[in-house]
Amino acid sequence: MRLYIYKKNAHEFDRVALHEQVTSLVQVQGASCATHMAAMTTRPRPAAAAIIIAAVFGAAAAAASGGGGMVGVDGTQFVVEGGRTIYFSGFNAYWLMMMASDPARRAAVVAAFTQASARGLNLARTWAFSDGGDQPLQSSPGVYDEAMFQGLDFVIAEAGRRGIYLLLCLTNNFENFGGKRQYVWWARDAGHNLTADDDFFTSTVTVLTRVNTLTGVAYKDDPTIFAWELMNEPRCYADPTGAMVQAWVEEMAPYVKSVDGRHLVTPGLEGFYGDGEHERKELNPWGIYYGTNYVATHRAAGVDFATIHLYPDVWLWGSTADEQATFFRNWTQSHIDATAAYLGMPLLVTEYGKFLWKEVGANKAQRNYFLDLVLDAIYASASRGGPLVGGAFWQLLLDDDVVAGMDDLRDGYEIILAEDSRAASIIGEHSEQLAALNGQDADVLCRRASSHRKTRLGNSLSCGGSGDTLELLLRMVLACFVSLSRSISSFIVQNLILL
Repeated sequence: MRLYIYKKNAHEFDRVALHEQVTSLVQVQGASCATHMAAMTTRPRPAAAAIIIAAVFGAAAAAASGGGGMVGVDGTQFVVEGGRTIYFSGFNAYWLMMMASDPARRAAVVAAFTQASARGLNLARTWAFSDGGDQPLQSSPGVYDEAMFQGLDFVIAEAGRRGIYLLLCLTNNFENFGGKRQYVWWARDAGHNLTADDDFFTSTVTVLTRVNTLTGVAYKDDPTIFAWELMNEPRCYADPTGAMVQAWVEEMAPYVKSVDGRHLVTPGLEGFYGDGEHERKELNPWGIYYGTNYVATHRAAGVDFATIHLYPDVWLWGSTADEQATFFRNWTQSHIDATAAYLGMPLLVTEYGKFLWKEVGANKAQRNYFLDLVLDAIYASASRGGPLVGGAFWQLLLDDDVVAGMDDLRDGYEIILAEDSRAASIIGEHSEQLAALNGQDADVLCRRASSHRKTRLGNSLSCGGSGDTLELLLRMVLACFVSLSRSISSFIVQNLILL
């Protein structure tokens, strides 16, 4: 179990762990980089095969999550078999594997998926890593705990049964659950000359395979898995130009594809801009450089879709509500525009949340208004054929009465659907909106958004063919009706409750 708090100052925040560590699939060890990147006139590539992603590609249920099988990419849209669009209304629950590793606590996983499915949620983002510490998936380099792995098997099988796709994150930028720091320590113990956490980005990596013990299906063949996320929130202060992270992604994304050529891959970026063409560093919180490049890194070979995170109140600690709202609008629209113009791929908000301050009372009305803002922005883009086609709130929890220990996971961002009817309603209505857009012919959207799209090669499907106009019209009418009801609710919250 793990509880997060936030250290805040005028310039940045870092997640700090208060308890133990949880699940893992992709891990890193030692390695080599020919020369320091900053000293090179052209960005060097790591010498050998870059990281070690351990234990990932293996098994799972034959059940086709979401009813459509493997998810692919067609331009700025996610599609399932037949080239039909799919949109994602999702949640984060990093704790799923940890809970499922104990058979006595698997009821928490079942309850979470059941409640999420009842609200139309079709995507869960969760950790597939836990390196070192008290409850590791990987206790030492290449040594894995079978009970933890069987916990992940259970998570995948249960998600498949309920039509929920999984975005599995392979390692962590932060020290929580091991992260890149643990790999640096392991590499140093093995005799590699590494001195800082950011040396992780120049290390080598190995991969193991996994077949789900419950379903007998290899992870790499499982349609329940929507995509692999290389790292949760990669940052590299040692190289603010972003070249080090860039080289790592350019090495790792194709490497993952070489092992699993069926699933999508994303780096896991928060959306911070850096140096280079089409980057907008002035939009970063406090103008800080985080060692990543939003546009350049998502252009790397093997990357299929883009991600951003949204935490205006934390990123702009001490700012006013108006300043945070302005940041939200600029941040979101800038990434929508950049993704459409320079990337031509789908975009997901894989984390968004608003902190509820316990010491001054939990202002759920403001939090719910924030949910409305984010979800309306997602729907506005999706309904017009734009690249922002889904998101996942941070984080879904259960009441402590369901499974003991849940209260230890509270971090101020939690949403407990069973006890927060307004938030559950907002999220459920948004799920209905996006579901009404599912199943469109991607070619129709290709034509609709063609003036804002850049052609992608590789894993993307090509635009072409004709759409089902009548079906599209009916879906859009339904979606507009749902949108109207949400707009009315949002107006009431903004103008009555918040006054």
